[in-house]
Amino acid sequence: MQFKKNNSDISLYRPEIDGLRAFSVIAVIIYHFNEKLLPGGYLGVDVFFVISGFVITSSFSRRKTKNFNEFMLGFFERRIKRLIPSLCIYGLFIGTFLCFFNPEPIPSIRTGITSLFGFSNIYLLKLSTDYFASSTDLNPFTQTWSLSVEEQFYIFFPFLVWFTGFNNKKKNSENYLFILLIFLSSISLICFLNIYEINKSAAYFLMPTRFWEIASGCLSFLVICKLKFKINNNIPYLSDCSLIIISILMIFNSGFGIMSTLLVVIFSNIFLITINKKTIFYLLLTHPKTVFIGSLSYSLYLWHWGVYSLSKWTIGVHWWSIPFQIVMFLTLSICSYRFIEQPFRKSIWNIKKWITIL
Repeated sequence: MQFKKNNSDISLYRPEIDGLRAFSVIAVIIYHFNEKLLPGGYLGVDVFFVISGFVITSSFSRRKTKNFNEFMLGFFERRIKRLIPSLCIYGLFIGTFLCFFNPEPIPSIRTGITSLFGFSNIYLLKLSTDYFASSTDLNPFTQTWSLSVEEQFYIFFPFLVWFTGFNNKKKNSENYLFILLIFLSSISLICFLNIYEINKSAAYFLMPTRFWEIASGCLSFLVICKLKFKINNNIPYLSDCSLIIISILMIFNSGFGIMSTLLVVIFSNIFLITINKKTIFYLLLTHPKTVFIGSLSYSLYLWHWGVYSLSKWTIGVHWWSIPFQIVMFLTLSICSYRFIEQPFRKSIWNIKKWITIL
């Protein structure tokens, strides 16, 4: 397979990415509801990070502006309209119900509030939270840590894009951005490897130690875009092999490990670079139902954990309750997507972008 050399073609919508989102969010949901069934399902979050980097770089490649204020305000406006409305409604709904069952809801409520400003990961670290401890099940806002990591990355990354000239397609701008991301990702990965040995929670929750994962997705897009990466037709199933390896890591992994994280990030990037439309996995990932689940991934990621956490405070999570809980969070996710996420994302809040941001 050979990717087209036209950058605009490369950055167009790719349904298989929504399919990969579906794969990732389903893995995370299975892990939360039955850890023994998919011990490494939490690695779906790492796949999400890679996808985020790829998609955000693709988005920047399509938008050209020479005005710094317009560039920055436009980006933050789009991010806020994409993330905040659903998160606000989720916070109000889940936070209210939590107060009926939790006699001391303040730490959870504060986690929710800090998530609106993109700092719940730091707050959870301050609480000395261990993501893999059973106590995290009782906080319905624990899952927002990954959203905060991405939001912090989104604050930092646009400046790299602007000052390298990537958004205006300046000469050698893609090279500059590529080299800068390689440099910063190397530092981030070194920090991740070293901090993990000292403080696993810090390595897990902090953006600097997660930067390399999101940046790897950015680099994958640049590899396709700038280096005109070609895949030999003799190995058309490399993308399928990558997805199989990711699945194996999720099935047989039993804890948060450095090697599993590294491998999932590597093979997620290989998948994005080498996806072949003739393979069976491409057909599965681009099936309309799979793409629909992928489009719901943000809402599913929010609401499945809220239902799961509140269930821990009430009836619990049992084999007989899981079907009802799935129906509940799936219904809430669809409603959130159709009546909150999409309308707010597509509507014009205000002509002035800075007012929209406020």
